[in-house]
Amino acid sequence: MLSRRYCGFSLLQRSKGCVSIWCTRASAFRRAAGTDRLLLKDAIMLRRISLIFVIYLGLLTPGLEGQEGRGSKSDPFEKWLKEDVVYIITPEEKSVFQKLAGPEEKENFIEQFWRRRDTDPTTADNEFKEEHYRRIAFANENFRDAGIPGWKTDRGRVYIVFGPPTSRERYSAGAMHQRPLYEGGGSTRTYPFEKWYYNHVEGVGDGIDLEFVDPSMTGGFRLALRPEEKDALLHMPGGGQTFYEMIGQETRQGRVRTMNAMRDLGAEGEGAYRKLSNPFIKLNTYFQVLRPPEIKFSDLKASVQTRVTYNLVPFLVANSYLLFNDKAFLVPITVKVPKEGLTYKDLPGGLHRATVHLYGSIQAIGGRIIHEFEDTIYHDTQEGGTASSRDVYFQKQLPVPPGLYKLNIVIKDAESGKLGVVERKLDLPSRLPSDLALSSLVLADYIIPAEGESLPDPFVTAMGWKVYPSLDGMFESDRSLGIYFEIYGSAIDTSTFAPEVAVTALIKNSEGATLIDAPQQHKTVILPDRVLIALVFKLEGIPPSNYELEVKVQDNIANRETVQKAFFRIVPEAKTAGNAQH
Repeated sequence: MLSRRYCGFSLLQRSKGCVSIWCTRASAFRRAAGTDRLLLKDAIMLRRISLIFVIYLGLLTPGLEGQEGRGSKSDPFEKWLKEDVVYIITPEEKSVFQKLAGPEEKENFIEQFWRRRDTDPTTADNEFKEEHYRRIAFANENFRDAGIPGWKTDRGRVYIVFGPPTSRERYSAGAMHQRPLYEGGGSTRTYPFEKWYYNHVEGVGDGIDLEFVDPSMTGGFRLALRPEEKDALLHMPGGGQTFYEMIGQETRQGRVRTMNAMRDLGAEGEGAYRKLSNPFIKLNTYFQVLRPPEIKFSDLKASVQTRVTYNLVPFLVANSYLLFNDKAFLVPITVKVPKEGLTYKDLPGGLHRATVHLYGSIQAIGGRIIHEFEDTIYHDTQEGGTASSRDVYFQKQLPVPPGLYKLNIVIKDAESGKLGVVERKLDLPSRLPSDLALSSLVLADYIIPAEGESLPDPFVTAMGWKVYPSLDGMFESDRSLGIYFEIYGSAIDTSTFAPEVAVTALIKNSEGATLIDAPQQHKTVILPDRVLIALVFKLEGIPPSNYELEVKVQDNIANRETVQKAFFRIVPEAKTAGNAQH
């Protein structure tokens, strides 16, 4: 191994400490096993509602048209839309999906559909998707109605969307039922019915009571709108009177009129107790329960179309982390958009311009937005001249506390209206460094002086140089590999008031062999709380392949050592993604 010792390079003086650098160059979806059962085992169901509410339901909920069978047997995408997600897909998402042309676009859409709803993006499994299909299986097994699959019934729908109720009560046909006073009091005989109670239903409210009634006594339970729907004696004169009927404050005709109209009309014969409550509360609950649930991560402050659109504009996203202060890391978020995917607008003077609108957010796992940012980026080419070979390049540097987050990036090509969406995990160390530690190893396409710029301007580092990260980890064999990193927690020499660390950088091939060389360019800066290192290696002569970068830091004062690795690939030709736009 060749070694060189650099003391006092550039801004570093020997009296302020030493940094030794040895640099070398080298050649399925699974369903949940535990099926939650309802509190009671038997199945029961409800009565059919009047035609007017069937019409309202058709207006306010996803279409169920053409679902007499199990969807198109020859089109799995049609089945996915009309069966698998019919209750949870929003109208906006459905509209976008129906406009997609090919299988690849639809598959990308479906992948993003489930990813947006993933309750824990840190795991390999999508818990929301698995729970959704488990609920469908449970509904089909327990809520079948005379040949109608369980997922199409009212009980199946509610169970699929909101899960098992907090409690469930079952009442058989002909059972004597004592009405609570808010239902009129008195006793009557009932059709088979179930009462489901939810402590909380997201988007609906707290303390939700739902009744499912089977007036035909064939197992065809339907979601009830009024408590009278379960009353088997309602249309029998004198049968099952309410307390208010007994004392003459309402009549049977008034009760029937109220049930049919779904509200207190104030007409003769209607019980006065019905005026004490809002007549639309039950109806509002009914339709809220049957509407599609809101998408998780709705606080992205972007249009629904942006959040649901598959990637028509491909782009790359990368992030690293550096120490910011005693409470947070500084996280550079870099976006690169290939120029080939953009649409250019003709401007006067032979200029062609592409405009990219960008929105991003960092979101805590619990849903809280930590940061939001947006920008408009321009990419110009000149008619008759050489077109820019560099892609659209954007960076935002943000302070973020230690922990696990979700990074969301949405871009829009302003001319074509095409969109791209990336959602990825942002995994920072669980705590700030208190011992010898390294930042991310940033593999860079370019490291150049920052002229008139400083932190937190894009790409600018604490040493006053701009570092353009490689987002795809690929480097052309006739170009250079830049490396930037920072060292924290090194001991301080009491005589020089500076650290003394030795840095070894190794580039290894897949067999572990190491080619030895010194960097063609290097820069070291010592700050009170860190050491900044920038290295540049020429890649000429190294064959195209996959390589490993290993950086080892030795604290000579405290006799401590830390090692960090990164991986990259050398390619023989120009990268299709292009180079950075400065």
